[in-house]
Amino acid sequence: IQSSILKKSGFNVKTAISGKKAIELVLSGENIDLILMDIDLGNGIDGTEATQVILKERDIPVLFLSSYTEPEIVEKTEGITSYGYVVKNSGDTVLLASIKMAFRLHDERMIVSRQSAKLQALNEELEATNEELNAAFEELEAANEELIQSQNEILISEEKFRNIFT
Repeated sequence: IQSSILKKSGFNVKTAISGKKAIELVLSGENIDLILMDIDLGNGIDGTEATQVILKERDIPVLFLSSYTEPEIVEKTEGITSYGYVVKNSGDTVLLASIKMAFRLHDERMIVSRQSAKLQALNEELEATNEELNAAFEELEAANEELIQSQNEILISEEKFRNIFT
């Protein structure tokens, strides 16, 4: 049912009948922009386990779609980076709005991630510059100490010269 709703809304839909097939499909290199993952996938691994395997390999938005509303089932999704939980038969509007929201949230997360990487690079550059400045400061301090030592030696030498001259 959801597949036909999505196709009518202009989405290209690929389906997998098991957790294993979902993992294979996503990791095969297929161009997949979002995963609509059911929790109950029959025998084998369930949707939460399949999602965890997929997310270790690809950064892709996942929206859980399930008929389960029991707290212990819903809680299984809480530790997984997902973009929502839609109860089946919530209606086309809720499903489509949740998908759009998942895309927006993922896009914003990618922006934040890129900005974070830029800030990290700038921070590393700043730390390197700070180390260079500290090294230059230490060199200047050493040069200043040499100048003070030379000045003291000149003063002593001048004093000796005056004493000899007088």
